[in-house]
Amino acid sequence: MLNLNQSELAELMGFSYQQMQKYETGASHVSAGKLLMFAKILNVPPSYFYEGIKLEETIGKRLDSHIIPKIRTEPLRILLVENSPADVILFKKALNSCSERADVNVIHDAETAMEFLQNHKVKFGQKLPDIIVLDLSLPRLSGMELLRAIKKHPKTLELPVIILTHSVSTKDMMESYKEGAAGFIQKSVDMDDYAQSLGIVVKYWAKTVVLPCT
Repeated sequence: MLNLNQSELAELMGFSYQQMQKYETGASHVSAGKLLMFAKILNVPPSYFYEGIKLEETIGKRLDSHIIPKIRTEPLRILLVENSPADVILFKKALNSCSERADVNVIHDAETAMEFLQNHKVKFGQKLPDIIVLDLSLPRLSGMELLRAIKKHPKTLELPVIILTHSVSTKDMMESYKEGAAGFIQKSVDMDDYAQSLGIVVKYWAKTVVLPCT
């Protein structure tokens, strides 16, 4: 269109004909600065070189996958592993008073919980939870044994596990942290205290920290 050949364009750009050929064939990448120079010499806007290319599909998605999202758009997904029906009711009641949104999936035993975590998508049609709230007093396999299993499995070892228990044992607390628990919370008999504690936990994991997008 401008009646310029490669040699003339190379001269205007200030580099050799051989370098121009490398840009032409793709052997060398064109930097942003060089692209602006090309645009100025050819009297076109930089966007001219991208006409017909859907950048949001070719570049945007790759960039987005490496950028931490700043705003959480989904409710916090909580897996509650709790054997006591009464404690499940209290947990959900306390959660209703929280300002943050949360979806709770309740499982009553360790074996089913581990099966869910390993086959959540294929068998259960659900995503992995963002956090696991785990009672230590479970039938057959204990909560502590489930915690160890979660932290040993490559698919679940990064999931935050918060112990929620009636235990007042220092040994249980120390062992929980040793096995990789992200927190140890004692259940309160006072509903207001319980709701306040749970609200702090949910807000912390939903708003304060950044969790993997699963």
